[in-house]
Amino acid sequence: MDQLRPFRVEFTPRAVDDLKRRIGNTRWPEQAYDTGWTTGTKDAVLRELANYWARDYDWSAWQERLNQHAHIRGPVKGEEVHAVVDLGPAGRTPLLVIHGWPGSFVEHLDSSRRLAAEGFDVIVPSIPGFTFSDAPREPGMTPVRVAERFHQFMLALGYERYGVQGGDWGAIIGSALARMHPEAVLGLHLNFAIGFPPGEGETPTEEERAFQAGRAAFEQEETGYSRIQGTRPQTLGYAQTDSPVGLLAWVLEKFWAWTDHGDDLWDTLDRDLVLTNVTLYWLTGSITSAARIYYEATHNRGGYGLGRVEVPTGYARYPKEPWAPPRSMVERAYNLVHYREMSAGGHFPAVEQPEAFAADVAAFFRSLEVEA
Repeated sequence: MDQLRPFRVEFTPRAVDDLKRRIGNTRWPEQAYDTGWTTGTKDAVLRELANYWARDYDWSAWQERLNQHAHIRGPVKGEEVHAVVDLGPAGRTPLLVIHGWPGSFVEHLDSSRRLAAEGFDVIVPSIPGFTFSDAPREPGMTPVRVAERFHQFMLALGYERYGVQGGDWGAIIGSALARMHPEAVLGLHLNFAIGFPPGEGETPTEEERAFQAGRAAFEQEETGYSRIQGTRPQTLGYAQTDSPVGLLAWVLEKFWAWTDHGDDLWDTLDRDLVLTNVTLYWLTGSITSAARIYYEATHNRGGYGLGRVEVPTGYARYPKEPWAPPRSMVERAYNLVHYREMSAGGHFPAVEQPEAFAADVAAFFRSLEVEA
């Protein structure tokens, strides 16, 4: 506990000025005709957002806002782990809330405060290699190894038993943690899940067949980013670390593709929050080290973790979440005791639907307290 220390988000005006200069010096690709979002990030949307980023986005105000939360850093196995901590007044179950890619702890600023107001102690760590957590100094930092680091981090904070919430990589890391340390994990709440298909001799339901067909089409059209980051993250990283607009284009496409929105993305998302997320990747120079989790999970046997999760699990299924298997597939993979079909939201529910997201997480963990 003594090695964990307070941390402040602080970047110099010079670093921010350099970012704006680089945005202004972008060499834009030629576009002979409008392809919308079908071939990647829509040019008109990106140009407008980049212009706003350079001219009107106020990093200093966001830096001050980030520092309204308590941040800590400390070594785990010799490498620093960062987390945002929002403490609640009622002494309820401590919650470890784990983000994914291309998000960061910024995703959970609103929902963390909401959960703290419900009495939970909320700890939102940065995955190793993301923003303020050190990039791993050796290969092999798989989701399973990240899970063990986060468990050690929670123990260092004095939490021997705690709940876990996750989406995207956070769900994969959280599931691995629940398998490895069921004595510590009181419950697991997911808004993203990898379900088990029917076993040998079982006939898939109509809903399962529809999901599997949709997933096959999605894999074909929408997962090139994962194959690149799972095989050649370093090559991609040179371009993203040199061009802020290149970085923004790569991340923005995912916010468009994976969220529940109409014609205007900013009717659903706070564009300043999206830009803060990307700005943190830029200022910390962490986009390449963040992408390496795909490589490590792909190239290390058992990197995702294997087997059914037996700790009590809650699953909130959002309608526009691309990785949203039906209940029956999740029940094969988890000890599912709480299930809710959400009315709106996608891959980033803590940002898209913060009130509904926090309410469902709180309801699940309150139900475990009643049972205990």
